[in-house]
Amino acid sequence: MNNFEDLQNTWQNQSKISATEESFKSLLKSVKSIENKQRTGNAVLTITIITLFAFLLYVSGYKNATFLLGIALMIGSLMVRIGIELFSLRRLRSINFSADYNTFKQDLTTYYSFRRFTHFIITPLVIIIYTVGFIILLPLFKASLSPGFYVYILCSSIVFLTVFCVFIYRQVKNELNKLRQLQKAD
Repeated sequence: MNNFEDLQNTWQNQSKISATEESFKSLLKSVKSIENKQRTGNAVLTITIITLFAFLLYVSGYKNATFLLGIALMIGSLMVRIGIELFSLRRLRSINFSADYNTFKQDLTTYYSFRRFTHFIITPLVIIIYTVGFIILLPLFKASLSPGFYVYILCSSIVFLTVFCVFIYRQVKNELNKLRQLQKAD
């Protein structure tokens, strides 16, 4: 080999190694970000379940079948969501980042499809079931609470649901953008 070929080989190898390391660090950073957001979401949902369960015990709601149905729908929908998120985290961790490019891309595409299914099918169903459970509780609240407090619960629940939906929409949009970028990265 002559000097030009040596220099060319050295140059090509150096740029390849640094680009790969940088891409890999960026990839791991994006994956860690997705994991952290899923963990935070699960923590919030778990706190909500604990609060609902404490409310059930506090008002002795287990004695009334209608109340029990409403609160069970709310808690059950959140538990399903947490279960799906835990399953999703496990799938994300099972992706082999040191696999060859085609295997890695296929695993990431499969994960991306699963997350899209979760966000566009499961999440709206969970929100609908949670809302139905709350609506079942409203006549009981109206019968047992003062009119002012009932209106407060009604208004605050609408505000909470709106804020919650906007929060979920932003999280979903952010996560899907990151996954889309990871798929496009070469």
